[in-house]
Amino acid sequence: MTHTHLRALALGAAAVVTTSLGTVVLAHAEPDAGSCPAVYALGVQGTGESSPDAAPTSDTGMLSQLFTPFLADAQAAKVPVAREYIPYEASFGGMGSSTDTTAYTKSITDGLASLTSKAEQVISSCSSTRLALAGYSQGAHVVSMLAQKIGAGSTSIPADRVAGVALFGDPTRGQSANLFPGSSKSAPDPVPGTSGHAVSGVEAATVATASGSGIAPERDIATSYGSLTGRVASFCSSGDLSCDAPDNAALLRTVANVAGQVEIGGDPIKAISSITQALALTGIKAATGLVNDNLQGTSLANLSLNSGKSISKTLAEASDPRTELDINASLKALLKVGTIAINAISTVVKTVFTPANIAEIATAGLANPIAGLALFGTKLVSAIPQLIPPATASSWIQSAFTEVVNNIQDNRDLLNASTWTKYSDVLARHGSYQVDAISADGKSAVRWVADWFAAAAADIAGVPAAAAPAPSTFTPGQPEIPAASGEPAPGAN
Repeated sequence: MTHTHLRALALGAAAVVTTSLGTVVLAHAEPDAGSCPAVYALGVQGTGESSPDAAPTSDTGMLSQLFTPFLADAQAAKVPVAREYIPYEASFGGMGSSTDTTAYTKSITDGLASLTSKAEQVISSCSSTRLALAGYSQGAHVVSMLAQKIGAGSTSIPADRVAGVALFGDPTRGQSANLFPGSSKSAPDPVPGTSGHAVSGVEAATVATASGSGIAPERDIATSYGSLTGRVASFCSSGDLSCDAPDNAALLRTVANVAGQVEIGGDPIKAISSITQALALTGIKAATGLVNDNLQGTSLANLSLNSGKSISKTLAEASDPRTELDINASLKALLKVGTIAINAISTVVKTVFTPANIAEIATAGLANPIAGLALFGTKLVSAIPQLIPPATASSWIQSAFTEVVNNIQDNRDLLNASTWTKYSDVLARHGSYQVDAISADGKSAVRWVADWFAAAAADIAGVPAAAAPAPSTFTPGQPEIPAASGEPAPGAN
């Protein structure tokens, strides 16, 4: 998710928001069964930093600031490791610098499929190799989805084959999640089956816990990493809208979800069509839920709103493109509305078409058809109070008031001036992970993770603690490591 996308979401809310194994450092060759690395690191880049035909071992983008020192640390300790970046669309519907018009949601789905396939290939080809996974922004969304599945045991990748997972600016981050979600620790757990000596030497990180949560659809928000808990680190700078969105901002999530479904590109007709389809589906799904869940009664006389959930929250859930359109539920909602309408008509019929009224209308109509129609209209208007008697009208006013209150509650953070003060520096916050110090010795988040992954590799390879990798001389932000367009350049403020 790029700076452009974050700015667009914030403004929108304010207005309503390869297939082969890569190079092993020690051997500098394609690994065979006898030269598999101790750790194979897989990275998923942020929006605009990758493409389906991107070179898997080309060190560009934000994650190069992690993998380059990781390789250097491991090579210095003579520990064989490898790294690869997962090629995928990394698109947000063509917004920002990316020319790929793939919608964000499809980009995430395709990225997850590619990452899963590569991870499965690695562990199948190299029985002793462990995986290290890293993702930034949109890429963190992809990596988190796989980590949640691995931790839950719902993939063919065993949790004990994962050395560690690092997420930066993760849109799936849970509200107020710690550095290691599900754990109060500030340093990683050892790799299963190893001594853990090198990993135990990784300095504890000192990071403040961001109070918000990721901006991903609610069903993607990480509630648990299961068996991987303690080996999944999620870095989130306070004010980074990707991972620290305000909690009470349902409309913000609706904007993000709808934006994630559209394909913009340079074709305005395609853009209008895409946005219209996304909004239409959201409207249908939201209306279905509101009618079936919130609307009580079978006629206008006893109709009421059961506002257990505000319209804003209903829209936020319905705008998730993976929330299927339930045809049966839609038909049920239609039938429910139809029943209310029929009962309303029945009330009108009983009130207007009495024998006396029919005779009066008929008499007037025979003499003057226009007068007869006018009389019919008068009788119809007089029947309206019986459709919605005063007591019911009062109930509707109360229901409407309750609905307004619930909508304000679900979006109260958007109405708070301090919220937007917090996000005034959102662009720099989203690019802070290779700059801001998170340890006593001044390491940035990406540099700290590089040391962690290298230490894990040393433990897996059985390197004695005294020979574990010492920090390399590589400094994040060196100009020879280019940053791809679309995400902040190393050291950018």
